[in-house]
Amino acid sequence: MRLIGLRKSWDQARVEFYGCPLRCGYCTHIRQPKEEYDMQRILEFVADPKIIEVYLGGAEPTLQKKELKELLERLKRIGKKVVLKTSGSDPDFLALSKGLVYKYVIEMKCPLDERECNSELTGLSLDRTGRYLESLARSLDILKGERVRIWIRVIPGYTTLERIEKIGKNVEGIAQEVLLYQFLSNPSNDAPFRGIADPGPSESEMVDLARRMVKFAPRVVIEGRGFRSEFVSAPPSEHLVR
Repeated sequence: MRLIGLRKSWDQARVEFYGCPLRCGYCTHIRQPKEEYDMQRILEFVADPKIIEVYLGGAEPTLQKKELKELLERLKRIGKKVVLKTSGSDPDFLALSKGLVYKYVIEMKCPLDERECNSELTGLSLDRTGRYLESLARSLDILKGERVRIWIRVIPGYTTLERIEKIGKNVEGIAQEVLLYQFLSNPSNDAPFRGIADPGPSESEMVDLARRMVKFAPRVVIEGRGFRSEFVSAPPSEHLVR
């Protein structure tokens, strides 16, 4: 398997995949070198009994769908909870993965009906962006009823209150949680982009975005340089996945 690397933190192991169909100008993962790992090496890395959760992310895991399917099956057999982060670009694979994944993390850039905004952030042509958005919309529909976190990189000038409202409507009834992540608050995740070289927006602006989003999702988390807060729309028991 082609990976960026393997990491452990507390009770979680992270398997960071190499390669992505998107070319986001701020992404650090697509700039990192790849390494070849065999399946056994990965399984030995996560086999530590202290590891409860295995996060599969990095760039785009579903590009290596044959190997990923086998890895999901084997992680299920050894009793690990799998969190799969994806751009939603392969809805057919997500349909096959149901029952093997504990929680899905879907990154969204802009509302589904804003092709130009998504094109600017993904680095794709308008035609390719249109196909990607069709796949993303299918993926969201397929994952209804699953545990889903929507991950939004809040980029100043792009992630506005109006766009948050529209994304909220896109994910209403699908997302159990939305994470709003302050752009450039973690250098391992982001690179400067279009003149933006410092963490932003401010914590107060992030709070405003969260208050708008919590109308559409049971739980919203904001996370940034020196702050983290949660907003809940209703008691969690009312939103349990059945």
